[in-house]
Amino acid sequence: MLTKKNNIYFIGIGGIGMSGLAEYYILNGSSVSGSDMTATHITERLAGLGAKINIGHSENNINTSIDTVVYTSAVKQDNPEYKRAAELGLRIIRRAEMLGEIVNDKYLIAVSGTHGKTTTTAMIGKLLVDAGMDPLIFVGGNVQLFDGGASRIGNGNFAVVEADEYDRSFLALRPDVTVITNIDEDHLDIYKDLEDIKETFRIFCDRSKYGAYIIYCGDDDNIKGFMNSINREKISYGFDDKNYLKIIDYSAAANKHNFSILNSHSSYIDINIGLVGKHNALNSTACFAVSKVLDIAFDKYRESISGFKTVDRRLQLMYNKNGIKVYDDYSHHPVEVRASLKGLREISEGRLITVFQPHLYSRTRDFYRDFAKELSISDKVILMDIYPARELPIDGITSGLIFNEIQKLNKDVSLVHDKNRIIELLLTEAKKSDTIVFQGAGDITNLCSEFVKILESGNN
Repeated sequence: MLTKKNNIYFIGIGGIGMSGLAEYYILNGSSVSGSDMTATHITERLAGLGAKINIGHSENNINTSIDTVVYTSAVKQDNPEYKRAAELGLRIIRRAEMLGEIVNDKYLIAVSGTHGKTTTTAMIGKLLVDAGMDPLIFVGGNVQLFDGGASRIGNGNFAVVEADEYDRSFLALRPDVTVITNIDEDHLDIYKDLEDIKETFRIFCDRSKYGAYIIYCGDDDNIKGFMNSINREKISYGFDDKNYLKIIDYSAAANKHNFSILNSHSSYIDINIGLVGKHNALNSTACFAVSKVLDIAFDKYRESISGFKTVDRRLQLMYNKNGIKVYDDYSHHPVEVRASLKGLREISEGRLITVFQPHLYSRTRDFYRDFAKELSISDKVILMDIYPARELPIDGITSGLIFNEIQKLNKDVSLVHDKNRIIELLLTEAKKSDTIVFQGAGDITNLCSEFVKILESGNN
């Protein structure tokens, strides 16, 4: 375990997962430094807390005053900082292992799943805060409830963490409560296929502590397929009648979503959430299941969940004036796109316009037909170029693949390479009662912010 005297260097410190760890060690008295390719609001926040930030990766950033170098799976061994750390014989550790060192000795609630884990982690974290349990929290998004950061330092014996399946990182965790929101094909640059993904989630469940609880969405066949082999206490939730916790009486309105939860001997009525979509009713019910495991009163749960505000970029309402609503949404998988757009459909009075930025060449290659199908829930789609993130281009893989498939569905779709042109198009197109959503895990959030600023200024 690291002590307060350590000098810790984070390669890729601006990543949301890394920033939460960096902030934890800063607040615990360690000397923290790190690098990232570009300056962002995250690196600026860390610098304000006392971290030394280097823009760009260089071997000159690594020296013998550093005790530990932290990296993620996205960092390759030819990274100049990684190579220099190895040459100097410094301790090099993956983020996942470092997280495990911090939380495995606590009563650990680990939230996993292909989709929804960030929101669900934040919901559960807020619940424990509201219940006076003073938890340590690590979440994969900026949460205003946690002062805009991706972590919360707590002095209690509880930890709530987002358990990331990318590169099997979550296998470093040993939870007391494991939550699985869903399982879908994703990260096929890491996993062979869906069966490989399901087997890894099964192993994750098996690695939970003795006497652990497994809370899972019983509507998901990919989870149910292996759940009988898990020798732990299990709680299923969802809309299906066979779930132990069944969602009933779901209703959606512009500013209010309401539902109740039924089990074999009790009903828990009139739960209100200020979030869009049935998927958030599911996330809220996973949080309710945790409240039952921890014996938190229903009234405390209901109060906590009703006051929950969305995590940054998770269908976040950015503008609501003059009859126009603008949302910023992190969705970057077809299943997420469908859930978000269906949720917006439930509450939209006019047209639904989606600006979509595909994330990763490999994901576009694997799912371009699925993206086209789900984006077609919209009345109008504006496609941006692919955001490459950690990948190099793949020959023949462009946003044009999605564009062609949407055209086959006779939908209104545009492929626009110039971001300024997208804003011009939206300013021309937007009408009263329209809902506009910017979707993607890349830098599309900056375009959303720019568009909202123009709307706010009235220069449209």
